[in-house]
Amino acid sequence: MCYVFRMTRFIYIADSHLGAGDSGYTMHPKFDEQIPVILAALQSWIAENNPIDFILHGGDMIHETSVASIQAVSDHFDLPIPVFLCLGNHDLTAANAVDDWLRFAPDFFLAGSTDFAITTDDCMIHVMPNQYGPTPFHWESTQDSHFLEAQIETLEARITSHPDATHLLQTHSPIHAIEPGQSGFAEPFHQPPESFTSAVVRLAEKHHILCVLGAHSHINSNRELNGVNYITVSSFVETPFDFKLFEVGADSLSMQTFNLWDRVGFRTDYNWNNTFVQGRSCDRAFDRTLEVVPEPENPKPQKEGPMAEVTVYHNPG
Repeated sequence: MCYVFRMTRFIYIADSHLGAGDSGYTMHPKFDEQIPVILAALQSWIAENNPIDFILHGGDMIHETSVASIQAVSDHFDLPIPVFLCLGNHDLTAANAVDDWLRFAPDFFLAGSTDFAITTDDCMIHVMPNQYGPTPFHWESTQDSHFLEAQIETLEARITSHPDATHLLQTHSPIHAIEPGQSGFAEPFHQPPESFTSAVVRLAEKHHILCVLGAHSHINSNRELNGVNYITVSSFVETPFDFKLFEVGADSLSMQTFNLWDRVGFRTDYNWNNTFVQGRSCDRAFDRTLEVVPEPENPKPQKEGPMAEVTVYHNPG
């Protein structure tokens, strides 16, 4: 069923790393074992700020791929609104990871694929997990971020079939490094391969993608380049439990960052040496007015691409 609102409102989180325990990369104290409590706090926030249409998870939902971990997060993220997942490297540590995700957590994806589009009345969000090494959809150790040619071809066909939509792209790896102006470090932090940055920037500018969402760094950042906002989000299970609210309307696109620190109800610490992780004001929020292109008097019907029809999700509130 489709419910029509004046704008699409969705929550963006990432890097919940269920099962990591004391291991793994962190920027702040981590509480992955408290995911049920953190999600309950998020649901409380949603109830006070409805309507929210869906939650988009930017990847690394689990720390190591196993059927048990996939089933656990499928249970934890069984929420009143849809939850969609862009697979990250930690979600792909087994050779058969994609098959296991689609079998044991199919509701995180659309059209039976890990590459899909979330289509609403206001926008299309293209979920396209990036690759890390020579074996597609399998991460072992390398961080050679890239896309498969088939992924790019499918994305371009889908965008071309919907030229008037507001397009956003979701992947896992960050597109740009964290600059010294934010971190205070002498050098850029979490520098992605230049080939990956160039490929994504080229795609975004060629197809007028207005926003590219990433994760992986566990840091809030926003770099605006040639009319495109490149976003990363901090870890959902690290203090202070940040998440982002995106609102997309016919002529607007905005982002705000909130946290659940005062809602989780358990004792937490904070690494005051890493306050840059939460980002500056420009990294935590933006508000854009979009150029509205008038429709021609006699528009030509658009030829549909090869993609399966995608369900439109809206939460009635």
